[in-house]
Amino acid sequence: MKQNQILIHNKVEVVENRDDVVWAMDVNFRLTAFNQSFEQKFQNENLGIPEKGMDLRPIYEKGVFFSSCKNGCERALNRYATTSNHTLELNGAMLVHEFSFQPYMDGSGNVIGCCIWQKDVTEEVNNNKRIKESETKYREAQKVANVGHWNWDMLNDEITWSDQLYRIFGQIPGKFEATFESLMAILHPEDREAFQEDVENSISNNVLHDIVHRIIVNDGETRYVHQKGSVFYDENGKPYQMSGTTQDVTKDIAYNHKIIEQNHELQNFVRIISHNLRGPIANLLMLSKIYDWGHNEMNDDIMQKIEQTTEALDQTIKDLNLSLSLKSGDKDRFREVDLNEVMKEVDTLLAEDITKTKTTVLTDFSNAETVFGAKSYVSNILYNLVQNAIKYRKEEEKLLIQINTEVALEHIVLKVSDNGIGIELTPERQRKIFDMYGRLSGNTEGKGLGLYLVKNQIEAMNGKIEVESEIGVGTTFRVYFAK
Repeated sequence: MKQNQILIHNKVEVVENRDDVVWAMDVNFRLTAFNQSFEQKFQNENLGIPEKGMDLRPIYEKGVFFSSCKNGCERALNRYATTSNHTLELNGAMLVHEFSFQPYMDGSGNVIGCCIWQKDVTEEVNNNKRIKESETKYREAQKVANVGHWNWDMLNDEITWSDQLYRIFGQIPGKFEATFESLMAILHPEDREAFQEDVENSISNNVLHDIVHRIIVNDGETRYVHQKGSVFYDENGKPYQMSGTTQDVTKDIAYNHKIIEQNHELQNFVRIISHNLRGPIANLLMLSKIYDWGHNEMNDDIMQKIEQTTEALDQTIKDLNLSLSLKSGDKDRFREVDLNEVMKEVDTLLAEDITKTKTTVLTDFSNAETVFGAKSYVSNILYNLVQNAIKYRKEEEKLLIQINTEVALEHIVLKVSDNGIGIELTPERQRKIFDMYGRLSGNTEGKGLGLYLVKNQIEAMNGKIEVESEIGVGTTFRVYFAK
């Protein structure tokens, strides 16, 4: 008995330099050993000074810290080792303490006492709680975004899937063994070769695995998924792991297909309407040309309005047809376009308006005299932007239009600036001026498709357009042509 007590006492001394509270007692609940942390805790609870041989049962009854120890000690004396967490309040803070109760025995296997080990696990519990909360949020985020993650152990051909990935692939965890071979079996037969090539290319060239492909789930449903992944290599450059994500994009693909179908239907509708209107419009324009003017002022006025309306309708039909042609433009016909040559044509087309409004047009193409694209598109872009500047000029000030080029990293920038009325460009207004029948100023109505066509034409040439404007100062358009 004495040897065992000495052994327990030595074990307690081993943890003397730790913050853990450790003590031992015999079968009669008498204290046999303790460390300094126990003594400090004892005194903090106003229980006096601990002494070997003292009866701990009264302490277990009234001490806040020790109140959870009695049952654990009794179980330990009955040969049951237990560990449990207990929450205690200290200075308004909730602390979590882990209590371990271990029986100790003599040489004959008889229980002669127990050792109690307490440690503060508040930080550990809080960390685990945060990890669990993060995992829950991550799973919820994956579920909402319909994204799953995976990890492929290439050496053992074992693939680990997240719960959401099983749902995406229509498989049941535990019943489906994820390997590269079983994954290939789920893929749509027509997509397997492309998928295999993309994976091999990613492994061989250390590039991102990025592919959209189809899968066939158990009920025969076809789904589209977007898969991305990266390869990991050991110190010898040998690939050993690939990890990534897979997102169900079935709804996005279906939505895009629907939009394409609707666009085709809309284009066909516009072509039919355009074709059916061309005849009547041509007839009206012809009638206006053969009308005998100058005999009746009222009739002349009516006929003039009919002619203007018909010409506007004719221009709208032409703009719609031009817009449709942009959707199927032949990019193989793009060439280097001489801006000086195009500007001469625009000056000729707008000569009457330029002279009438006393507009000054200054050009400087010294930085870049050509852009790559379709000449008809470039001509129409410049025509519309110059015409737009004339339309939104200040009545009390002569209009100055400055057109020049700049060279950027990936683009040739065509800049068209004016000193017109300008506009306050909110984000919504900046977007809407390029919409069909959009307009730059709120003072006039949009009657054509000018800026809408400009945007479509530059995008058809893999470029973009930006606009800056300030009330009373003017407007600047920047047209970016791909090099």
